Amino acid sequence: MRIDNEPLSRRARVAYGTLGVVGTAVIAQLLLGSGLISKPGLPVPSKVIGGIGDLAGDGAFWHAVGFTLREWMLGVLIAAVAGVVIGGLMGAFTTIFRALEYPVEVFRVLPSVAVGPILVLLIGNGMLPLSLTVALACMWPILLNTLYGVRATDPTAVQTARTFGIGSLGILAAIKIPSALPFAFTGIRVAASIGLIVAVSAELLIGNGDGIGGYILINSANALNLDIVYAATLVAGVLGVLVSAAFAVVDAAALGWKKGLAQ
Repeated sequence: MRIDNEPLSRRARVAYGTLGVVGTAVIAQLLLGSGLISKPGLPVPSKVIGGIGDLAGDGAFWHAVGFTLREWMLGVLIAAVAGVVIGGLMGAFTTIFRALEYPVEVFRVLPSVAVGPILVLLIGNGMLPLSLTVALACMWPILLNTLYGVRATDPTAVQTARTFGIGSLGILAAIKIPSALPFAFTGIRVAASIGLIVAVSAELLIGNGDGIGGYILINSANALNLDIVYAATLVAGVLGVLVSAAFAVVDAAALGWKKGLAQ
């Protein structure tokens, strides 16, 4: 029997992924609709899809979506700047790496949502503590990918720059960081999906009822229509898929010239 190890095309991956999602929804619909599983409050796919139709005309929900997206974008931007700068410095300078190695190892395993209440106490309510919570979750994959990318810089290019009298910071800015961009963007792509999950979670735990998380929390507390709650949760998941796909397209378009270096 012949086993084909060739990688699937993007279209085939999308087709198989869609088939898996639809198949899972059909199985859930059959189990819940037939009465084999009859726990109250479980999401019935057909009703959840109907809830999405109700959300389409709900201005409050789309205002919440806009809040979450702005909060998420600010958090990812902060994480990208901090991750590239700190990761670049750690990758380029051994002294900085040794000074920050253990703090990074300690803080990157902490759940950022747990730090959220402290940020609220220090900063107050609003979008900024939520965005900083997102940034704390997103920074680590960007930092580590940038660090490894800087260390993978072509040594010949570095030596050539030194022969022209360019200093260490100049080499970092002009050669090592640009060389590490494919790695850094891979980190940003991974962090973007994580950030959207953390954004909704932070809104649920430390928000003031703003964003998708706040919308879910308010409607869950009222318990009037749980299908709306499940539908809002599903929309958040779809947004995550769209974000990941958009970053993959940008990655292929802007950094395809280094395909294979950063995975």
